[in-house]
Amino acid sequence: MDFPKNFKKILITGANGYIGSKLLISLAEKGLHIYALVRSKAKVSIDPSIKNQITLIEGDLLIEDSLKNIPKDLDAAYYLVHSMNKGTKNFRQLDQIAATNFVHFINTTSCQQIIYLGALIHGKAVSKHFSSRLEVEKILQKAKCPVTVLRAGIIIGSGSASYKIIDDLVRKLPIMIAPRWLRSRCQPISIEDVLFYLSSVLGHANCMNQTFEIAGPDILTYKQMLLEVAKIRNCKRWILEVPVLTPSLSSYWLLLVTSTNFSLAKSLVESLRSDAICTNTKIQEIFPRKCLSFQEAIRRAMQGN
Repeated sequence: MDFPKNFKKILITGANGYIGSKLLISLAEKGLHIYALVRSKAKVSIDPSIKNQITLIEGDLLIEDSLKNIPKDLDAAYYLVHSMNKGTKNFRQLDQIAATNFVHFINTTSCQQIIYLGALIHGKAVSKHFSSRLEVEKILQKAKCPVTVLRAGIIIGSGSASYKIIDDLVRKLPIMIAPRWLRSRCQPISIEDVLFYLSSVLGHANCMNQTFEIAGPDILTYKQMLLEVAKIRNCKRWILEVPVLTPSLSSYWLLLVTSTNFSLAKSLVESLRSDAICTNTKIQEIFPRKCLSFQEAIRRAMQGN
């Protein structure tokens, strides 16, 4: 993939997260120089083959003054952070502070594009998690440079929280007692396809100040996803639906069975009550692509991809 010649220096926030760390490698291998914003350099391991393409910078988006070590001659910046994983109840407030500090800094640079990975949101029952993603999106759009938003639902990859929860449930529970919102529909997308779109929109003239929805080809209920993963793992699973199971009780259920924290579990449970289906396919007009099926994405995730 060829990028515009004037897009050479790229900032990635959340560079030590699952998606950020993969994007960092992908862009560095394409010859771009990456400034990776991390809280601790000691926690980041860089392959020697791309070490010269990456500059690690310690900083915290919640502390605006800590961003002063980031170069001002940036060409583009990826915003891949959110506070939900920290397990705090006030993650919405933290998200707003981080996004505001980021915009303040970016407005002092030569950055020509911000790329944000948000959430695929439809329906009236919007969770706190989804609301926070939308609020961050609106804050970023106040920046002086163009913003490109990619909205995705469940991302399937070996290190994604959603995949880990689905896989944990299937592996550990032969019989699951689940709420009826497991009938909600979603359109999962593989990490491979997410990285393709994140890379493709960089510097693309038709993507400036645009919001795109990205998704895989399969529309499934959460129950269907669990049963499909069980089938791939060659194990029999039964799911019994109950009419009433509050978000809090459902969250404790996830907490006991999976490796997630309670705040993350509750936020994810609240998100599951709404369908997350792609209704805008305009990105396919710019980047025609046959995305991986849910089954293939799961198989690759099980292989560590």
